Amino acid sequence: MHTIQMLGLIGAASYLAARGLQGVARGGGLAWHRYAILAQPRAGLPAMPRGYAVRELAAAELAGHPVDAAPAVQAERFAAGLACLGVFDPQGRLTGLVWLGQGTYLEDEVAVRFAIPPRCCWDTGLWIAPEHRMGRSFAALWAGVGHWMDARGLSHSLSRVADYNLPALAAHRRMGARVLAHRSFLKVGGWQWAFAARPRLVRLSPATRPAEIDLGQLGAGLV
Repeated sequence: MHTIQMLGLIGAASYLAARGLQGVARGGGLAWHRYAILAQPRAGLPAMPRGYAVRELAAAELAGHPVDAAPAVQAERFAAGLACLGVFDPQGRLTGLVWLGQGTYLEDEVAVRFAIPPRCCWDTGLWIAPEHRMGRSFAALWAGVGHWMDARGLSHSLSRVADYNLPALAAHRRMGARVLAHRSFLKVGGWQWAFAARPRLVRLSPATRPAEIDLGQLGAGLV
């Protein structure tokens, strides 16, 4: 009942489906994902807190820091053309990072490629070191994202968040983000069904073309 009150009926059903399938799946053969597609406006991002700095990290520099992304994941993201922004606290410690990209983004959790409008970017993999999550690193990192966007003339950063991830959704809403749409994916064995993408049914293999979602069609003001 508490879960339903917090998430609403649809969010609670999505959460229970994801948890239930995770519990019965074997070898990753069964999974449910329902995402909220968010549009974060540049105008809602915070100012840089005093003493903090955000800059883009090259692969060699990032490799020298303990972060949440494994080396293989880092290599994949750099190879995909994503930029890694790192936030440094007043003592010069790397306390968090986020990955940003333009053009297209190939999702790593489901087989879908997002087409990103020209004046937008995609943000993914945001991470703040656990011991710094009560500080100002989160605000500083988003301030750095804003500066990165300004340098490229961008108006929004887009992302996907599990529709039951209330802390992430609340954090974005405080910065003026809006939900453009929800998109759902069901994996069964070697197949994936996408409820609002083309093609809807895809075979899960490296050689298969993933489903496509054009984010420019989801909301006015993004193009």
